[in-house]
Amino acid sequence: MGGPTLRPTPFRGDPDVDALHAFFQPERQFAGDTRWSFGTSLKSAYVNSFEFLNQPPLVQLWRDAEGSVQAVSRMMLADSRWFHLATPAFRNDTVAAAILEQADATMNLLTADPSWQTVAYESDVAAGARLRGAGYEEAGSAEVYMTRSLGEAIAPVPDPIGCTVRELSVEDPAEVFARGDAQTDAFLEDQPRSEVEAWMTRTLPHQLGYGRPRRQPHVIAIEPNGRVLAFADVFFDLENRIAEFEPVGTRPRLQRRGLAKAVLTRGLEHMREAGMQRAVVRTGCDNTAAIAAYASVGFEAADRLVTYRKERGR
Repeated sequence: MGGPTLRPTPFRGDPDVDALHAFFQPERQFAGDTRWSFGTSLKSAYVNSFEFLNQPPLVQLWRDAEGSVQAVSRMMLADSRWFHLATPAFRNDTVAAAILEQADATMNLLTADPSWQTVAYESDVAAGARLRGAGYEEAGSAEVYMTRSLGEAIAPVPDPIGCTVRELSVEDPAEVFARGDAQTDAFLEDQPRSEVEAWMTRTLPHQLGYGRPRRQPHVIAIEPNGRVLAFADVFFDLENRIAEFEPVGTRPRLQRRGLAKAVLTRGLEHMREAGMQRAVVRTGCDNTAAIAAYASVGFEAADRLVTYRKERGR
C-alpha cells in the first residue's frame, strides 16, 4: 500500500459547484480509462451529486495539499449504496483504502440495512481485489458498457412519421420544459410522478449545462405541437476523442416505433462531425429494450459493471 493521500471535505452546494464541475471534466478524469465514472457516466455523476430523486446523497470532496479536488465519493444512505472516483494521479491503494474505510463507517453508522453495496467494472481487477479484501462479495451485474467506432458507416434513418428529429432549443423555456416532461415520463418507473417531476425540475439545469463552456448537443424527436417524444444527450470528451450518450429515453407508450434509433443516429452524426473517434453508452444489464436499441445503431458490449455487497459486521 502506498501513494499520496487526500483529506475529505463536505460538498457545500453552490460554493463547490465550480470545483465539482471541473473535477468531472474528462481531460482530468479518463487518461485512457474510458469506463469508470460512478458506474454510469461523468454527466450522471455530476448531476446526481446534487440529488437523485428522493435520495439526497452525502458527497465528500477529497482534496490534496493545495486544496484541489482529486477524488469524490457519494454515499446514498436511502438505499445503502456508495461510489467514488479519483483522478489518475490519486488512483492508489492509500486513497482507495481511505475512501472505502469512510464509506463502510458511514453506512454502518447512518443506515440500518443489513448490507450495503458499491460497484466496479469487471475489467478493473485491482478495484475488485480491494473490495473483496475488505469483505465485499460479488452480487451480480449492474450495467453493460457498450461501444462502437465512429469510423464505421452510420446508416441514415428517416425521421419517424409525425415528428422531427433535431437539436433541442435550449433557449426556449417551453421546449426545455417539454424535454423535461419526456424524461420524467421515460424515467418514471415505480416512482410517484410528483417526485420525478420535482427531481427533474431541480436537476435539468445541471444536466443541460454540463460540459460548459462548450455546448453539447441535446437531440430530440418532437411533434409539431411541441411534445417531445424521445431524447438523446451527447457529451464530447475532446481529450480522448470519445463521445457518450447520457441520458437516452423514449416515452414508454411510444417505444418500438423507431424513435430511439432516430435520435441515437442523429447523435452519432453529431459525434462524428465533432471529430470524435468512438462512441460509448451504458445501460442496465436487464434493460433489454435499451440494449437492443443501442445494438441497432452499431454498439457492442465491451464490459460490465459488477455489484459488490458487504454484510454488516464483516
